[in-house]
Amino acid sequence: MKITETNLADQLKRKNTRALDYLIDNYSNLLYKVIYNVLINYGDKGVIEECLNDVLLSIWNNSSMFSGKPEKFVHWICVIAKYKAIDYQRKLAKNKKTVDIDDCVIITGLTTEDKVLADENQMELLGYINEMEELDKRIFIMRFYLEENISDIAVKLGVSRNVVDTRLSRGKKLLKQKLGYHQKEENGDEKCIQAF
Repeated sequence: MKITETNLADQLKRKNTRALDYLIDNYSNLLYKVIYNVLINYGDKGVIEECLNDVLLSIWNNSSMFSGKPEKFVHWICVIAKYKAIDYQRKLAKNKKTVDIDDCVIITGLTTEDKVLADENQMELLGYINEMEELDKRIFIMRFYLEENISDIAVKLGVSRNVVDTRLSRGKKLLKQKLGYHQKEENGDEKCIQAF
């Protein structure tokens, strides 16, 4: 059977090694760029390539978790790459004792989206996003993965900005509930952690 973009996800689920070859040949450059953008200040080319290998292995091992349409598969694998790179970033940051300031790019601070990606269990979160309605799923990927601004998302999807804001707000609340982000306050009441 010839592997194509349309049957790639299905063939990976069936553990067809030709599908893995197709994935590597057609998507490894894209995945490398996603990883590079996260690890630019944390590792050399060897670390990025090691992370890429882990991403490919993760896609292979977890392909059965993908339940979307074939055209959404590329978004799914890119999200896996970003999560895996963030895991590497955390490990490298813990192990790094000293940093030469000339080697750093100064960032004004982590955005809320970065905190979510860094704090959440990657596969569980991805699974919940994958279960969302199609429009909500597209909005979440465009906003939190592709980092597009809300106005651009509204224009691209042909909806009002208010629709995008509402769906993002509702989706974030739903994810908080599903992920069980609660902590006990000292008086015993539960308080929702502000992850978004």
